[in-house]
Amino acid sequence: MSRKLLSGIILSLLALGGTGMNGFAQEISIDEVDVLNEAIQEKQQSIDQLNRQIDSYKEKIEQKQSEEATLYGELDLLDNRIAKTELDIEAAEAEIDLVNAQIARIQQDVLALEEVIGKNRELVAGILQEVQTQDNTLPLQLLFGTETFSEFFSTLEQLEAVSSDLKEAVETARASKLRLLEKHETQQEKKEQLTELSESLVQEQQRLETTTGAKSTLLSATQQSEAQFLALLEDLREEQAYLNQQISQLQKDIEGKLNATDELGDSSILSWPVDPTIRGISAYFHDPSYPFRHLFEHSGLDLPAPTGTPVRAAAPGYVAWARTGTLYGNYVMIIHTNGLATLYAHLSRMDVSPDQFVSRGDQIGAVGSTGLSTGPHVHFEARLNGIPTNPLDYLIAY
Repeated sequence: MSRKLLSGIILSLLALGGTGMNGFAQEISIDEVDVLNEAIQEKQQSIDQLNRQIDSYKEKIEQKQSEEATLYGELDLLDNRIAKTELDIEAAEAEIDLVNAQIARIQQDVLALEEVIGKNRELVAGILQEVQTQDNTLPLQLLFGTETFSEFFSTLEQLEAVSSDLKEAVETARASKLRLLEKHETQQEKKEQLTELSESLVQEQQRLETTTGAKSTLLSATQQSEAQFLALLEDLREEQAYLNQQISQLQKDIEGKLNATDELGDSSILSWPVDPTIRGISAYFHDPSYPFRHLFEHSGLDLPAPTGTPVRAAAPGYVAWARTGTLYGNYVMIIHTNGLATLYAHLSRMDVSPDQFVSRGDQIGAVGSTGLSTGPHVHFEARLNGIPTNPLDYLIAY
């Protein structure tokens, strides 16, 4: 073997260094792998069964939403939503268990590959030592000769066989390392999936709490009376109609008084009325999971926060009104420039009066749960020329 070829093989060996080449090797129990595979299969079957049940509740919810709104129909709809959300939580927990089992299985594969790589290194080292020995003695044989030509060619054939074994061992080790790197990448992807599932679980638990609160609110507001439910529904619709009618006129009257001076340079850029990092956003604009969506669309964002948390003006403007209604409870409407208005509902108290000018960040009230509310939060709306629009289109990113 030439020294050039030997150097090439040594460079190939050096290229195998890195992840998994720390000499760590451990005997992997076949029983452990079988147990993990069986657990993964069982968890997947459980998830498939939960998903079938979830789909069944989806169909029931869609059916109820297509029916005319009645008290017991609405309560049945909420019960189905609660049952579905409970299954969603169970499915998310099962998915987390499944991913953890898959990560454990990957870790077993990593251990097995590290053991293979370790053995390959030992094999390569042994062959390399033999090649080095024969390569160092070869010039002496050429110089002093051999007893016969057949002995000389036999030595060369042996050397070629050893060289072939060495190259094969190097390629095997390289392939093992590539598989090891793939396993590490898959493991990282699974960990990221685990993080997403954990966040999803928190959201589902929050949704369950909201839907359960919605049922309690509806029962309290109607006292299980169909007549009171219909009266409540009429009140809600009249309040929304009044709001839509009045805000257009108020927009014209009040916007003429505004002389926008603001540190952000534009009063249609909205700041958050409550810090969204406190408890996140529990319901979005036209949120399909909103528990009362069968009765009306969710026209803003819900920002949960402890009762009494200060609520601040999202931009400079004039207070159009601070009043109490059936749907919104205590709520404040502020008119801004460029046809924009904001509404803050379910307040525990209101700290401003109609026709009062407020600057961005001024406290206008406090978080509460008045009106048709499922718990302490601020219902925050942005209206453009009187029409509800997605507040996220105007809010500063956080």
